[in-house]
Amino acid sequence: MEVKNQQGQTVVEYILLLAVAMSLIVTFYRSATFQRMFGTQGELGKLYKLDSEWGYRHASMTGRVTETNEPKASAEDHASYYNALKSETHFFGPSDPYK
Repeated sequence: MEVKNQQGQTVVEYILLLAVAMSLIVTFYRSATFQRMFGTQGELGKLYKLDSEWGYRHASMTGRVTETNEPKASAEDHASYYNALKSETHFFGPSDPYK
């Protein structure tokens, strides 16, 4: 027996292949290992949150591990205000004093 139209069979095969792929993805996504690393309270998310908070607070993405998260004694000690390499602040001011 010869099948004249195999287009229907091809569509069914693709649907079955898609169903198998989706079931594998859902199984992996719901696994405990995936949720522990990438879930709402996952380890990777917590580290990213800490790094983002540190970078925003201290205007620096370096030193989160080495520096302590304590208040700075003065503005000159704070990296978001004072640039020690240039010995000046990050903020701009007038070039001439106001009269």
